[in-house]
Amino acid sequence: MAVVLVGGLVTPGYDPVRQTHSELGAVDSPVRWLVNLGAFVLLGVILLVFAAAYRTVLRPSPWREVATVCLVVAGVGMVAVGFVPCDPGCVDVTATGRWHSALSAPGAVGVSSAMVLSGPALRRDGRFSRAWQRGSTWSGAVVLMTGPVIAAEVLAPVGGLLQRAAMGVALVWVSTVAVRLAVFAGESR
Repeated sequence: MAVVLVGGLVTPGYDPVRQTHSELGAVDSPVRWLVNLGAFVLLGVILLVFAAAYRTVLRPSPWREVATVCLVVAGVGMVAVGFVPCDPGCVDVTATGRWHSALSAPGAVGVSSAMVLSGPALRRDGRFSRAWQRGSTWSGAVVLMTGPVIAAEVLAPVGGLLQRAAMGVALVWVSTVAVRLAVFAGESR
């Protein structure tokens, strides 16, 4: 989020309320390499590391397994997005632009789906309260619903803000679950 914030601040005419993160990584963006490598690829790698920790530390369940797959798909998708920028304005007119859109979906859907699936996974684990379980499921569902709204441009004047809010919720979830998993891993030593 910091890389996207800095990229947006130094890009003339960029409007974070209206424009999405991908527009900072577009083929014509002056900060495309910073955003594509420092935000998208780095986030993808972080998601892959988180998926490994999630699967290793969380107690076994089918829910854990499916959520882990969603996290891996999201991580791989984000890494790929970093190497396939969108067209100017993120309007899909070239093959690269279309690939960017196709590769963006797994990242957006993967994390929010993992959040939803983690509600039952956290319950099965037994170390997370009901508030954690419900919070994961419901916040994931809300984040998941923002994708179609952004894609359909239903709220285009605030599409960038909506994307940032959804991404913020997802990143807070990843961060807080990661901290809890680190505590659990420390306790088991």
